[in-house]
Amino acid sequence: MSIFKRAFLYVTRKRGKTILLFTILMIMATFVLTGLSIWKASEAVQFDLRQSLGGKFDVFVDWSNSPYVVKEPVKDEVDEETGKTSSSFLMYSTVQLTPENIAAIKGLSGVKYCSARQDNLLPFDGLSLFPGTISTDAKYQGYTKVLGVCSTEDDELFTTGTLTLAEGRHISADDTHAAIISQDLAERNELKIGDDLTALSYSVEDQGFTGQEIKVQIVGLFTPNAVEQFGETVTTYDKIQNRIFVDLQTSKEFDGGEINYGFSALHVTISDPQDMAQVVADVKALPGIDWKAFTVEIDNETYENAAAPLATLNELVMTLLVVIIVVSAIILALILTLWTKTRIHEIGVFLSVGIKKTAIIGQYLIEVLLIAVLAFGLSYFTSNAVAGQIGNHLLERSMQTEPEDDNDLVTAAAAVDAGADNLIQKTLPTEDGIQVSVGLDHLAQLCLIGLAIIIVAVSASSIMVMRLNPREILSKMS
Repeated sequence: MSIFKRAFLYVTRKRGKTILLFTILMIMATFVLTGLSIWKASEAVQFDLRQSLGGKFDVFVDWSNSPYVVKEPVKDEVDEETGKTSSSFLMYSTVQLTPENIAAIKGLSGVKYCSARQDNLLPFDGLSLFPGTISTDAKYQGYTKVLGVCSTEDDELFTTGTLTLAEGRHISADDTHAAIISQDLAERNELKIGDDLTALSYSVEDQGFTGQEIKVQIVGLFTPNAVEQFGETVTTYDKIQNRIFVDLQTSKEFDGGEINYGFSALHVTISDPQDMAQVVADVKALPGIDWKAFTVEIDNETYENAAAPLATLNELVMTLLVVIIVVSAIILALILTLWTKTRIHEIGVFLSVGIKKTAIIGQYLIEVLLIAVLAFGLSYFTSNAVAGQIGNHLLERSMQTEPEDDNDLVTAAAAVDAGADNLIQKTLPTEDGIQVSVGLDHLAQLCLIGLAIIIVAVSASSIMVMRLNPREILSKMS
């Protein structure tokens, strides 16, 4: 009789033992399968979270230590009321970050966006602006913020969804005298794509306009996805509807050509925050950037705060998995060892008729596997029933263990720039919890883990069989 037939007959005959072993294996499988599914679901959420939030760092002029920083005094101003004289300085770096540097950083693996701006406050001839909610100095009335960029498509306001291009095209690195304004501002001034705006060049040294008119052509219109709420304070030049984007060359002309052609800071967004250290190292290894002039500041706090409960959940689930596997192996080994002691007579008979010890152990292994196949199959349904509830309970506990300073995932999400909020809310497991489902891949992993547990347990319980010889077995039988 083959060992498969003997194993099947034993399992069907010893129904009490079979039911007990089946119950133990199904409980073990349910916990292991639940742990695997929660772990995989947590990893999937973390991946989506990383893709949604990304990571950020800034490369900017080291104003404190750079040998290229120049500080020049400009003309003094006298306060008419107090009569006091105040001195002001123009500080700039003779080494700037260039569009070529931006292109090189954008080409690195893991970099999603790289953007930079030059800010100016300028009045445009005949342009009617939306009034702010607070008053500004008289000399800044009629001024608006002009942002000089290499490409609006990569600018953070557009990449985060704060602004959306509604009509026309983006400003590119090859543009000159191109501008993008808000659709609201265009309607207010009866402007359209192709129309011109006129501003005066400004001299920082003379603190006044040079009188040179600079025209820019409207190439696109944007719409803001959010504006200031009722009661918020904002100046006229800071209102989002009044913003004007221009190309970098035009921004330099607005400055009177006194500032270097380039940027004092770059803003870099990467796809995966986990790759932050590697991407920063790659940026620092790029040729063409003098690191005596620049420094890097990493902003990964938003992702770390948001992902901390999920990381804690992962650690908790992994710990539980290890405990479940070890305890299951121990319990299974003890039960099989006790059962083996009750089968001394059977072992003696097998050995007396010439059946090898390896065949006897093989029969024990097949017996357990026959029961395990059914137990593992049914555990697929029991795990599906409890995995989601257990996963969300563990997530709640892991969130409660986070420092109070982090507040919660909602606070972390709120720290992200405006426009990314909708994306984050779709990812963060704050309301409905994580979505846990048991898949066939989890079942396959369970089978591998279960097979390893069963082999270890059967091997441990069969030590007595391997050590005893027929004479010792006969003496135990008598």
